[in-house]
Amino acid sequence: MRIFTAEGVNVFYCRGRFGVLASSAAAAAAAVVLACPGAGRADTFTVSLSLTRYTAVVHTSAGDAVGVSPAVLRIHVGDHVIFKNDDTHAHTATGMSGATFVDDPMWTDASTRPSTTIGAGQWSSGEIRPGASSPELSAKGAGTFLYGCFFDYSAGMRGVIIVEP
Repeated sequence: MRIFTAEGVNVFYCRGRFGVLASSAAAAAAAVVLACPGAGRADTFTVSLSLTRYTAVVHTSAGDAVGVSPAVLRIHVGDHVIFKNDDTHAHTATGMSGATFVDDPMWTDASTRPSTTIGAGQWSSGEIRPGASSPELSAKGAGTFLYGCFFDYSAGMRGVIIVEP
């Protein structure tokens, strides 16, 4: 949530909604709670990984993706993502730099070390066995973050996470 002053009026923006704040602190807090339920708490989203379930190619702004649902996930700073392997062999969700999917992300084994955040730079869910889930990864900053499976990137197993303020 962001609070700012526009033309002398206190305004808040939360999860796609704008509102006007009252002049007293108590009234302002009440207005935010009513207008923006869940403000101040993070949501957790699950991304399913499966080349056998999600065979349809999804066209994203970064390129084509398959084996990930949803292929494009929109979340907010502070939210968490869990990657669940709904397939019969191991997968990862490994971050990559750039605005489009490349032919070869040039990952090394070190690229798959589990991390706790999603963002610029290197991040990964680590190896996720069939039927298992990754630990929560937190979105620490706004941006568009691409990822793919270390094992199945060449098969098109890729996704996009858009983190909004």
